[in-house]
Amino acid sequence: MTYDQLVAFLAVAGEGSFSAASARLHKSQPAVSKLVRNLERELGIELFDRREYRATLTDAGRLFHERAAAVIEGTEALRSFGMRLSGKAEPIVRLAVDAVTPLGPIMDIFRGLLARYPLVRIELGTERLAGTADALREDRADLAVATKLGIDGSAVETARFCDVRVIPVARFDHPVATSGAPIPPALLRAHAQIVLRDSARGSTSPSLNVLEGGLRWTVTDVAAKKDVILAGMGWGGLPEHVAAGALAAGELVALQVPEFVADIMELFVIRRRDRPHGVVAQALWEALGRCDRGAGAPAAAGKAPRRRRRG
Repeated sequence: MTYDQLVAFLAVAGEGSFSAASARLHKSQPAVSKLVRNLERELGIELFDRREYRATLTDAGRLFHERAAAVIEGTEALRSFGMRLSGKAEPIVRLAVDAVTPLGPIMDIFRGLLARYPLVRIELGTERLAGTADALREDRADLAVATKLGIDGSAVETARFCDVRVIPVARFDHPVATSGAPIPPALLRAHAQIVLRDSARGSTSPSLNVLEGGLRWTVTDVAAKKDVILAGMGWGGLPEHVAAGALAAGELVALQVPEFVADIMELFVIRRRDRPHGVVAQALWEALGRCDRGAGAPAAAGKAPRRRRRG
């Protein structure tokens, strides 16, 4: 029994198919199939029922999966510990953040890291909604700051980062801003709602809090969303730390939209259990986990926040 065989087995079990597992592991499908077949031959049992479209675990496979996952997790933890004992900094650390994440606290952490590890290269990527889950799953990120949308809780470690309040807004002279409260639902749907497109592959949901049956424009980053709303082209939800300046200047007006189901988004620091974490990635994990819980904007006075973990 080899480490590669166990990794291939867990990947097929997690993805539900040999082709998806091969893409995740960056191996050919025949290579992944051979690893699993050799493991089954050595054990003398069938781990997967291959009669269905999806590779389904047999009863023996389910029991073996529990032990195999623990072995791989322990192996990766031991590897991470060994890397930290060596004291050698890895050359690159990759952090994926949800588009709504306040970057100020993260920049402060980066400054401290670069003072300790001046040669490390930081790669900061922005994802939207379930896109951060893809970044972790596909090894495009070592750590992520995001909601738990699309995250398999059994496969990751998490620590709270901050809360971010999302406020529906429009330009001060937009029809939905001048209609008075409450805004007629028909009026909201008659004007374009600006929403973030999910960056996860194959996602069918462009965003949270999208009004059904209304006009909709999609954008791929929060800055563009703010610019479109400031231009008077539509309305939509913005993180409070992004909208604060324009709200204070009177350029934007906060809207009351009862159909918004989540105005507080909980963000977490997330990393995979089955991957080694070097010296710098470990330091980044610890620093993000200690981040000020007030980094996200607080809820409005007198109003109980509606929290949504998204996943």
